[in-house]
Amino acid sequence: METREKILQVLGSIPQGVRYSTADWGRILGEDRREIRKTLDELAAGGKITVERDEGRPDKPLYRLEEAGQT
Repeated sequence: METREKILQVLGSIPQGVRYSTADWGRILGEDRREIRKTLDELAAGGKITVERDEGRPDKPLYRLEEAGQT
């Protein structure tokens, strides 16, 4: 299974609105964080996931599944 499919599978199986950082994804998937970050950026650009940046930690984006009905 590709990184993209794994990310979408995890996000689809958890409560809506739960957010994960790149470090979280590294622990969950056990894959290279650079590849994970690239895949997360592609999913965000495609509207599949939402990226949130905390004002206190703009260097640590959080990712969540795009809510149904929003794009």
